[in-house]
Amino acid sequence: MSATAPSLGLLGAGNMATAMVNGWVRADPEMAGRILITDRRSGRAAALAERLGLRHTPSNAELVEASDIVVLCVKPVDVERVLRDVSELITPGKAIASVAAGVRTATLETILDVDAPVFRFMPNVGVQVGQGTLAYSSGRFTHTAAEERVLEAFRKLGEVVPLDERQFDAATALSGSGPAFLALIVEAFEDAGIVSGLSYAQARTLILSTITGTAGLLREEDVPCSVLRRMVTSPGGRPRPVWRRWSGRAPGPRSSTGCRRRCAGPAS
Repeated sequence: MSATAPSLGLLGAGNMATAMVNGWVRADPEMAGRILITDRRSGRAAALAERLGLRHTPSNAELVEASDIVVLCVKPVDVERVLRDVSELITPGKAIASVAAGVRTATLETILDVDAPVFRFMPNVGVQVGQGTLAYSSGRFTHTAAEERVLEAFRKLGEVVPLDERQFDAATALSGSGPAFLALIVEAFEDAGIVSGLSYAQARTLILSTITGTAGLLREEDVPCSVLRRMVTSPGGRPRPVWRRWSGRAPGPRSSTGCRRRCAGPAS
């Protein structure tokens, strides 16, 4: 691995690869010139390279030869084929960072059969705006200069959370799938706001700001969720009866509109 800023080569240009590249270029526009990308002639890699100023090559071999950090972004079923095709080009001086779901570092090391450092990440879609959550585990080679270079690159995409690989399934359920569930909640509150007379833009601004503030309070003040809930649903407070009816059920427009009617109080 070179002593200067490392070059990153992405094998694959699917949704996650696209999100990561967007995140890297957003964090540091100069990284665009150090990112190479290729795919199976779908045209996505070429289009992404043209849009963001990346380097595109149609050859996996050329990409691996030119990259310090090879980022494996292919589907799990294609991992072995892709790695075996370029295994002779992987040297101990290169690092392999995989985001292929369910493929353990030991499997990657066995396929490569070379003493190259291997790392595994499970990012979520927040990486696109530099606010992702990335579960992380390393293979046999830890506490090395290569690991620090890889982590430095991936920390630009969000928060890197070191985990044992046996914890990755749980992490996938929480942070990997979490954005879909949170989006469902936001959508329910947006609908409730619109039903209650707000515009879409107003409802969206209110709920997104509320989520950001709530997350900040939970993180910065280390407030337990149960304490925060009691802060909002204090005895005698207007949200409390609605909360008691809603607790344990999936959120929906009725939850927020019920709270609106309660908070409105008697007509003045």
